[in-house]
Amino acid sequence: MTEKKESMDSGVILVTGATGKSGTETVRLLRERGLPVRAIVRTMDDRAERLRERGAEIVQCDLLNFADVRMATTDVAKAYFSYPPGPGYIEAAVNFIQAVTDAGVHAVVEMSQIGVRPDTTHIGLQHWIVERMFDRTPLVVTHLRPTLFMNWVENFWIRISADKGILRLPLGSVRHAPITMEDVARVIEAILLNPEPHDREIYELFGAQELDWYAIAAKVQAELGIEVRYEPIEIWTMLAALTALGRPDRAHHLAMVSQDYRDGFYSGFNNMVEQLSGFKPTTVEEYVAANRDAFDTNGELAMTDVRLNAA
Repeated sequence: MTEKKESMDSGVILVTGATGKSGTETVRLLRERGLPVRAIVRTMDDRAERLRERGAEIVQCDLLNFADVRMATTDVAKAYFSYPPGPGYIEAAVNFIQAVTDAGVHAVVEMSQIGVRPDTTHIGLQHWIVERMFDRTPLVVTHLRPTLFMNWVENFWIRISADKGILRLPLGSVRHAPITMEDVARVIEAILLNPEPHDREIYELFGAQELDWYAIAAKVQAELGIEVRYEPIEIWTMLAALTALGRPDRAHHLAMVSQDYRDGFYSGFNNMVEQLSGFKPTTVEEYVAANRDAFDTNGELAMTDVRLNAA
C-alpha cells in the first residue's frame, strides 16, 4: 500500500488542453513545484514550445484518436481533463476515460461548468453526461463547475477611443462572480496534490464578488481611468454577428451560455476557491491591472458597430 501511494505521488501528471488558459496555468503551477508533467497539445506551436521550456514533456495528441490517447496516458498517475465545448466533446471524453482506466491512472480532475443538468439540450447536458461517466470508473474523480470566466470582460471589450470603452454583451442585468483561469488552476493544482479527500465531489467555483455587468464596467473604469459603460444587447444580435464572422459553432455555444446566464444558472457565491487552494480569488480590478495591455484594443469577440451592422 505504501509503495503504491509513493508511486502515485511521484508519477507523471497529465494535463489535457495544455495550451488552453486553464491548462497552461496548471502546467505552470505544477512545474514550479518541480512535478513531472506531460502536456497534451494538438499542434506543436509557440505555446507548446513555451510549455517545453517550463520543463513539461510535450505530447501531440488528438483526443478523438483513441490510439493517441492510449499512448499519452501510459505511466500517468494523475490527470486534469479539459476539452473545448462543441462537436467531439463526448467522444473525446469517452476515449480519455477508457484510456486512463486501462492505464490504471489513480485520479482525475475534470473541468465541467456550472449549471450542468440532464434536462437541457446543449453543452450543459454533455457536461452532465461526462461527469456521470467519470463517476462510473474506479478513478478518484473530482468535478469542477466554475461560473462565467473573467476573460469575457476582455474578449467582449470595445476600445472606442483613448478615453472611452464599452462592454457590450447579451447578459442583461443578472449578477455573477467572475472567476479567472488562474484561480481555477490553483484549485486544480491543490486537488491533484491530494486527490483522495475530493473523490466524487462537485465544486462550484466563484470569483471574489458577485456583480452585475454595470458594476463590472464601473470597476474596469476605476482601474483604467477612462469612461467605461455596459451596453446590454440581445442574444440573437450576438449570434448573428458571430455567425457572420464565420464562427457558427462558437456563436451557438455562447448563445446557449448567455441564455443560461440570463436564467440565473451562473449566479451564486461561495468561498470554495480560497478553501481549496488557500488563495483569495482575483478581483475584477486585479485582473484588469494584470492584463492592462489587452484593453488597449478591441477584444476577440467585440460586438463593435461594424460587426453588428455586418450581421
